[in-house]
Amino acid sequence: AAEHLGEISERHLKNSLTSEEPPKKSSIFSLSSRLLGALLRMMRKGMASLRSQRHGLQKLFYVCFSVSVVYSYNIALEHPLVFRGPTSSFFGYSVLEHYHDNTRWVIVGAPRANSTFSSSARSPGAVYKCRIRSNPERRCTEMDLGRGNKPRESCGKTCQGDRDDEWMGVSLARQDKGDGRVLACAHRWKNVYYDSELILPHGYCSIIPATLQGRTKPLIPCYEDYKQKYGEEHGSCQAGIAGVFMEELVVMGAPGSYYWTGTIKVYNLTSDSFYSPNKENVDSHRYSYLGYAVAAGHFSAPNVIDIAAGAPQHSGSGKVRSAPLVSRPDVISHYSGVFLSRQVYIFKIDGSSLVKSFQASGKMMGSYFGSSLCAVDLNQDGLSDLLVGAPMHSQLRDEGQVTVYLSIGNGVMEESAVLSGDNAFNAHFGECIAAIGDIDDDGFQDVAIGAPKEDDYGGAVYIYHGDASGIISTYSMKLTGRSVNPGLQMFGQSISGNVDMDGNGYADVTVGAFMADSVVLLRTRPVVTVDVSIFLPASINITVPQCHEGLQNTNCFNVTVCMRFRGRQLPGQIELLYNLTADVEKRQKNQPSRAFFTQNGSQISQVSQQLRLDINREECQRYTAYVKVKSLFFPPSSARPRRLGRCY
Repeated sequence: AAEHLGEISERHLKNSLTSEEPPKKSSIFSLSSRLLGALLRMMRKGMASLRSQRHGLQKLFYVCFSVSVVYSYNIALEHPLVFRGPTSSFFGYSVLEHYHDNTRWVIVGAPRANSTFSSSARSPGAVYKCRIRSNPERRCTEMDLGRGNKPRESCGKTCQGDRDDEWMGVSLARQDKGDGRVLACAHRWKNVYYDSELILPHGYCSIIPATLQGRTKPLIPCYEDYKQKYGEEHGSCQAGIAGVFMEELVVMGAPGSYYWTGTIKVYNLTSDSFYSPNKENVDSHRYSYLGYAVAAGHFSAPNVIDIAAGAPQHSGSGKVRSAPLVSRPDVISHYSGVFLSRQVYIFKIDGSSLVKSFQASGKMMGSYFGSSLCAVDLNQDGLSDLLVGAPMHSQLRDEGQVTVYLSIGNGVMEESAVLSGDNAFNAHFGECIAAIGDIDDDGFQDVAIGAPKEDDYGGAVYIYHGDASGIISTYSMKLTGRSVNPGLQMFGQSISGNVDMDGNGYADVTVGAFMADSVVLLRTRPVVTVDVSIFLPASINITVPQCHEGLQNTNCFNVTVCMRFRGRQLPGQIELLYNLTADVEKRQKNQPSRAFFTQNGSQISQVSQQLRLDINREECQRYTAYVKVKSLFFPPSSARPRRLGRCY
């Protein structure tokens, strides 16, 4: 068992205080536990209840029992897999965990890289694949997207592609299935057929086979034969700055359409057709950048796919300094002005068009609300919920914020929580939001939120857990770039998860740090769940002493503590060291305890024991606790149980 303990971390102690009667809060006894040899971190404490229907002094006594809950994180920081790309290539600007058959890959976008397959193009960007196993040198190789080495490529009757500075790899997405294909986009790809008059930055995407080799399918969703308008319609749409691949739908944001009002392009692989929102159906304005971020999920019904899109500059006023080629705000900024609000829309697919079913607005000027989106079912009700990033939300400067909307059906969303990490100066919390699977094995999906500028651009990633109410608003883990590697910069600009990369049954997390041209794979350890039960007598007759302590008769009672551990991919046996504490609330206030144990003739308020447990088998220990009877006689007005709020 000792060999495996270093690979296991304890998630929590789930408590079930057993008796026959309704629950009351309590504070006399506290039980804590830790797994020997495992990496632990105290994250939250919770109060569990003791069941009793007794009244008067006995009721007050029973109200004073509790069990504390210990939480720890299970993402291992000790042995990260770090992959590095070409210098100044922005390797890690986008990341994607991918699997096919038994092979696991990290796919990486490097949008400013030179391409070995297209050496005639100037810094077109590249997409790399990094094999996880059988790769001791952690090499990453460029993927051949089959686009040839011509300086310009023919793409239609009035289409000639220019790949210089096209930013291939600005976004990556994947179908969530075993043979899922991959989407890679270059939003700065240009049609130069009319270059004597206009250069049209349409944007370009490739659909890559699950094997990561073979013929790719090109998508140029904004190209139309003989159309040469720049700002009007889709001439400057820059499709692919954001992308999602869900079942048979490829969703591409196109923020440059209609004079940078923006739109979204949805391609159906089965019908080989495109959908877009009705322009009149969207309450948006020039320079709104609709499509800057996109997501897809089951917002209206479990069997219906809906599309979400952000417009982070909605209702802007100001001046355009140059015709913008839209990039993320932390790379290039071409637009200045005063922005009044931001919007997020959810669209239903209706025939060949998208019809708005929901919209939400940001509450702070210049927050970039809607510049990142994540669709994930947090509360396991079968409907997707939506997290919306506002990375430039400010109290002092750009601390960032994420708003959580829960689905209640038919596309209607309710604001549930606002997350802010550590509210760190210039952190850009919410720049990236990713669903990472159920990493803590509690049955609810979890999310990771990047704050890439925190800690002077070192960056950080915050982990939040879903639960039955939606999301736990206090983060459970904070992963900092400098704790992984002091040289990392912009750690958290891109995040991918929800794939078991090392075969231990738990989804792992991959984080990009593009200013250091690096990507980090952090592996998730198996989770041990320990169920703890405390059994107490139904009543105590304080007028008749039950025990002897030295020469005195005294009141006492038996406390039985039972434990069982369970989980997936665990060793058959573990050792547990736990503490049973009497009257923890009094101890915290430096007041005399009302109950105690004895050891070698001395009164003690805490006993410690090491217990060996077999998986799924309960073991119990019995203790004798003594009561200081005088401490129970309070005035009648005080003989009521105190209601203790739930503590985390």
